[in-house]
Amino acid sequence: MQLKSLSFVFVLALLTAFFGCKQESAVVDINGKMLREIQSGTIITTDGAQVVLQEDSISKIYYLVRHAEKDTSIKDEPPLTPEGVKRSTKIAEILRGTRVDAIYSTLTLRTMFTVDSLADIKAMSIKPYENKDLKKLLDDVKKSTDFNRIFIVGHSNTIPSITNTLAGKQIFNKVFEENEYDNFVIVVEKKSGSTDVYTLKY
Repeated sequence: MQLKSLSFVFVLALLTAFFGCKQESAVVDINGKMLREIQSGTIITTDGAQVVLQEDSISKIYYLVRHAEKDTSIKDEPPLTPEGVKRSTKIAEILRGTRVDAIYSTLTLRTMFTVDSLADIKAMSIKPYENKDLKKLLDDVKKSTDFNRIFIVGHSNTIPSITNTLAGKQIFNKVFEENEYDNFVIVVEKKSGSTDVYTLKY
C-alpha cells in the first residue's frame, strides 16, 4: 500500500513539473535578448531561452532587419564594412535551419549585400522593392498565398514603420539610430488575426 502511495506521489510530481514547464515556456520573454538561431520555428537566444512557434496557429512570419554596417566614408552607394559582412553571414547562420519563402531587399549595395549570404544558402533569388512602393509591397506579401515566411531587409527609417504596419500596433515610436544595426524583429501573424512581435538583437 505504501509503495502505491509513493508511486502516485511520484507520478503527480512528474505531471506537475511537466505542466509547470509547459506553462513557463509559453510566457518566456525574449524581447531584447541576443538571437542565436531559429530552428524549425523555434526561436533560440544565446542564453538558452526558447519560444516555440505553434505552426498550426500561424498564417505568416516576417523577419525584419536593417542593412548591416555600411562604409560611411563613401557617400554614394556605400558598401558594407568588414563588420557588416560578418553580420550578413550571421543572418544566414541564424536562419539556416528554418523555412524562408521569400527575401526582399531595396536596390542598394548595403541591403543587397546584407541578404546575399542568406539567399546563397537558401538557393533563392532576392526580390527587389523600392521604398516609394513600400505600401504595395506590404499589401502584396500579406495577401500572398505562396510566401508565408518572409524576410525583408530595409533601412533605419523604414524597418520600424514596416514592423508597426505588419504588427497592426505601435512597436517602435522612432526610427533606428544611425549606429544601430543589430535589431532583428520577428512578426508572427496568427490565423486568428492577432500578432506576436519579438524585438531581438543579433
